[in-house]
Amino acid sequence: MLKTTLTICLSLFLISWAVAADRHVTVEGAGQKDGTNWENAFDATSLSETVSQLKRGDTLLLGGGSYQGVSLSIDVHGTADAPIIIRGVDRGNGLPVLAHQWKLEAPSKGATAIRLRAGASHITFENLRLDGYRTGVLADKVGNADDRTHLAFHDVDVQHCRYGFYLSDCDQVRIKDCDLVRYSKHGFRLEQGCDHVVFQRCVADCSQADPEWEKHTELLPFGFNVNNGGTPNSHIVFEDCTAANNMMPLQKNRYKNGDGFVVEGNTQNVTFLRCRGIRNQDAGYDLKVDDVQLKDCIALGNGRQVRIWTTGTLENCYLGYGGTGLWSNGGPLTAKHCTFYDLSVAAMTDDRAKHKITLTDCRIANCQKTKRQTASGGGVILEDTEVIAPTSEAKTADKSTTRPVPPWDGTGQPLAPKPASNQGYQAASGQ
Repeated sequence: MLKTTLTICLSLFLISWAVAADRHVTVEGAGQKDGTNWENAFDATSLSETVSQLKRGDTLLLGGGSYQGVSLSIDVHGTADAPIIIRGVDRGNGLPVLAHQWKLEAPSKGATAIRLRAGASHITFENLRLDGYRTGVLADKVGNADDRTHLAFHDVDVQHCRYGFYLSDCDQVRIKDCDLVRYSKHGFRLEQGCDHVVFQRCVADCSQADPEWEKHTELLPFGFNVNNGGTPNSHIVFEDCTAANNMMPLQKNRYKNGDGFVVEGNTQNVTFLRCRGIRNQDAGYDLKVDDVQLKDCIALGNGRQVRIWTTGTLENCYLGYGGTGLWSNGGPLTAKHCTFYDLSVAAMTDDRAKHKITLTDCRIANCQKTKRQTASGGGVILEDTEVIAPTSEAKTADKSTTRPVPPWDGTGQPLAPKPASNQGYQAASGQ
């Protein structure tokens, strides 16, 4: 009888330990502070320990308020059918904010808000705000993406930082509705070994067009940077994302860099859908990956709108209000049903281009030059493409280091030229 009773008790204990639970945390805590509900929530000093004890299927509910000086190191893991969820909850005083003391004047110093250790997997982060960290979300190099997989970030916003997201060796990642503003270096960065990553409705806005912030940004500010830091990144999709105001006008080099979307050369399989690159120091899109695809994309007010170094296709894209529209240093490159408006040069091939740019069913309007070729290789072919000469009021694109905000933000129908039924850009659904 005693043996049976002990067996039953042990079984009940194991069952209770294994059952997924909701853990509650608020800044001040409440009641018995055992985390069982809001009336007995853990306090902020227990947050790191609470995170470290999460198990498959657990949900951590983080109440609104400011969590000062918090840095989370996460090595827990859920499973496909029982992920771990860390969710911010607005209980009347806003979503939770993890806050630290990073300063723009000393960008290389500071803390990390969320560090994902090797093995962290099947975790979803939702409704969080990170403010004043050197790095918002960091996944260090581990050399094996399979150990860190199925990570989701929904509405995790970061501001006042050097890097927003800096990820290595992560597989099956979804980053959705995350806004990064006022960073000094890079918004989203995939360093190496990140496979099957989808960005949806994310924003990387370096300065929010604040000229004072732009005096302090670092060299090479990028909105989205898919780097070649080692093991290639692959199968990267950008949907409805915006990269804006990556400006550093006080660079002393003659060539002033700063891009919206950057994809380096060892990356594989990259697609852009309905994305916008607006008012960046150099390129809206600087793409060195083979066979890159852009569909329904916008590039406005950049030094050069789209730079492609190897091969690629553009379909139904709008490039306007800047220097060069479509720039190639490789090829072949095709653009179909695209509009080029109010540019210094609509399309050009540079010194190392050995193949041509072909523009089919496109519209070129108010551009100072239709095409340019700097070497014997390359060139631009126009097929069923309408060219509308500049009006007397047309102005050469602004090349100042500060650069004004373009008159159109890329949503809805463009201000000009008037859409044609069979040529040029047509506003995509949702834009």
